[in-house]
Amino acid sequence: MCRQHCIAPILRNGSLPVDSLIGIVIISMKVDRIKITRIRSAFSSPVLGPLMRNRWVSVLLATIMVVQFLLTTAGAVAWQCPVKSTLGIECPACGLTRAMVLFARGHWKAAIDLHAFAPLFLGAGIFLVVSSIMPSRLQQKIADQITAFERLSGIVGLLMLSILDYWILRIINLI
Repeated sequence: MCRQHCIAPILRNGSLPVDSLIGIVIISMKVDRIKITRIRSAFSSPVLGPLMRNRWVSVLLATIMVVQFLLTTAGAVAWQCPVKSTLGIECPACGLTRAMVLFARGHWKAAIDLHAFAPLFLGAGIFLVVSSIMPSRLQQKIADQITAFERLSGIVGLLMLSILDYWILRIINLI
């Protein structure tokens, strides 16, 4: 039932028949379902799997991560945070590289105190480095499995919300 059929009886006799009300409710429910579907698809959009599918992107990101990690390990500052240097506030990833270095050195408590997501991102980074040197067929197979997992679990959306919550708590000094 379309909106024209629902509105036309109102124009004729000034009242709305029950079947038209049901039509409006059904249209409303479909719109809500579409909104929920869009939100769900945004939360379940895969990230790591598609990055792994493209070997050059995977190699480039792995190289950047390794260089950043090694420079930070050596005590050099490789890349200043553009958000902190421009706005004066920490971004959600501020301290992440230093925390990953601390975690890799075995200073787990200090790493988690600096950035709670360090172990997770270190694991993802190591996985990205390893996948960039895998044979192409194996890399594609694993990328497909990771993409399916990300899509089904919605882990990317949960991770993004968690990082956003963590960042807000850090900004207002509750962590």
